Amino acid sequence: FNLNAPPVVNSGKDTTYFLCQGATLCWNVVATDEDHNLKSVELVSPIGSYDNNTHQICVQVPYEQGATKHYSFIMKATDSCNATAYDTTNITVKFNAPPVVAGPPNFTAYLEQVGQLCFDIDIHDVDNNLNQVTVSPLGTYNSATHQICFNADTTGSYCLYVTANDLCGLTTVDTVCIQVVVDQCIHVQIEKVHDAHQGLHSLVDIFQTGSGKKLGGFDFLIGYDASALSPAGVTPGQLYQQCGWEYFTYRCTANGNCGTGCPSGLIRIVGIAETNNGAYHPTCFLDNQVGSLATMDFLVSFDRTLNCQFAPINFYWQDCLDNSLSSKRGDTLWVERRVFDFELHNITDHAHGLPGYLGIPDICLAGEPGKPTPQRCVDFTDGGIDIICSDSIDARGDMNQNGFAYEIADAVMFTNYFIIGLPAFAPYVQAAIAASDVNADGVTLTVADLVYMIRVIVGDAPRYPKLSPGFVGADFEVSNGTLNITRADAPVGALYVLLEGEAHPRLHENVTGMEMRYNFDGTNTRVLIYNMNGKFTLGTGPVLYVDGSRNVKSIDAGSAEGRVMRTNVVNLPDHYSLSQNYPNPFNPVTTIEFALPVACEWKLTVYNILGQEVVNWSDKSEAGYIKLEWDAARQASGVYFYRLTAGSFSATRKMILLK
Repeated sequence: FNLNAPPVVNSGKDTTYFLCQGATLCWNVVATDEDHNLKSVELVSPIGSYDNNTHQICVQVPYEQGATKHYSFIMKATDSCNATAYDTTNITVKFNAPPVVAGPPNFTAYLEQVGQLCFDIDIHDVDNNLNQVTVSPLGTYNSATHQICFNADTTGSYCLYVTANDLCGLTTVDTVCIQVVVDQCIHVQIEKVHDAHQGLHSLVDIFQTGSGKKLGGFDFLIGYDASALSPAGVTPGQLYQQCGWEYFTYRCTANGNCGTGCPSGLIRIVGIAETNNGAYHPTCFLDNQVGSLATMDFLVSFDRTLNCQFAPINFYWQDCLDNSLSSKRGDTLWVERRVFDFELHNITDHAHGLPGYLGIPDICLAGEPGKPTPQRCVDFTDGGIDIICSDSIDARGDMNQNGFAYEIADAVMFTNYFIIGLPAFAPYVQAAIAASDVNADGVTLTVADLVYMIRVIVGDAPRYPKLSPGFVGADFEVSNGTLNITRADAPVGALYVLLEGEAHPRLHENVTGMEMRYNFDGTNTRVLIYNMNGKFTLGTGPVLYVDGSRNVKSIDAGSAEGRVMRTNVVNLPDHYSLSQNYPNPFNPVTTIEFALPVACEWKLTVYNILGQEVVNWSDKSEAGYIKLEWDAARQASGVYFYRLTAGSFSATRKMILLK
């Protein structure tokens, strides 16, 4: 007897295609059977088709500019004994995207004299198939320096049209207009960034828009609104790097809060050409050049009450030498001549004192007889970040961006977010975040927003609510593997719990009418407890068995009315333990910590090496973690032991005092 063997099917290799236009893709399928009783070969996935004559899978892929599509094709082979075999082929299709031409905003270039002018421009292609860049009516593009250069033979306005095309034939055009002015002084400007998304990083350049001086260094002090912006770093700008200056550093200063009208955050940025020694020697000294000296990276606040706001970033003076630039030789220091706001209004005031935003007073130029004094020859222009309006991204409640807010699909997508995170909103993540503030409290992506969305969907609450200010609170406790609500100012409508590690949570049997979903993301287990009809709530008492988790890392709670609840979580130990003191060795203070799973009386005693009691503590405490601090300043160096007795538990550990 020969036992039947199943067939073998190979649906093809996983492949990635790059397409300039829509196309029909085909590839071969191979199916064999060692018993020669192959009965059928078929495509069982819903997309594509299989031709039994050509033994090929074919799929029609429509063109979507810049998109990336993923397809899976499952082939099934069956023999006459009904034995089956399957194979899967994954196809990725990347469609061509047009080149990117990101020129600077229209600007004024200040030159010592008319002549060649170069400025930075970002031209790239995400598909790496850039073909050609042209500049008209005059000028050339240098791909090595990423600059456009042209000859300004007179003062006045020049508008350049920059055209980039790729090998697929797509073209992008950008226009940059430059007003050329002859001025031998230095001009420095902070970029004004438009439509910055909240919760994301925004890059802000400090530009030199012209200099008739050979420079050897600069010292900038920048003020910003720390309630809206958080600095993530500062890097040398493109012009700075092209000139090969050697030294660059920045500091976020500690004394930002300096009184009324002062910035809540400060950044000092210093650059030096440094021609004396080292690996790098400058190739230029910024004279008659335009470009970025430094790039500041700010994280824009998630607080949605800031949407549509302008976050200013200004030059700031604490003393006379802030925002100064040095000559190449270091024998001349140039300081503020004029200050302009981001709308180019002259706000200079040399009569005011320091600190301030309006430049330096004339007293700073008094100097001493016979000694050189700083010269007023720098114009500063402030900038900032325009935070995008949420309504311009998407309407509140329309999570899936289909134009219909507060539908059941929006609630499904929102619940998916709590289980798998931001990928649930792909590819319109920022729009979905903006749409998630359904309870209009200025805070996005909260479980309170989900509660209110469900209430709107079931007709239990109006859209665009006017919630009373303030928060309600709830306290939680984890004891013996169970999450309990110990206090709640209002009925809890939903919970989002983040468990440490991989867990398999279960709703407590006392919980009725609530649904639970969870997912392990590789690091933590996300748990969502909610009710789709908005009729059931959670009161005090046990809620969830956190099987397998070592710790509840965080809880986000929303009241039944859709208000954010401030939460406090206490993870109670599930067994007695006595931890090693820290630090150890110590001198002369150390901390001793132990865990009590239940309320009980306890005693902690410290002994010397001879077994003599040195000090002890005793008390009756509720379940939890107890910390004690021992100051051994009066004790001699050496080995000590500490012993805990609590209920039927007893443990001893060793510690070392080194003086």
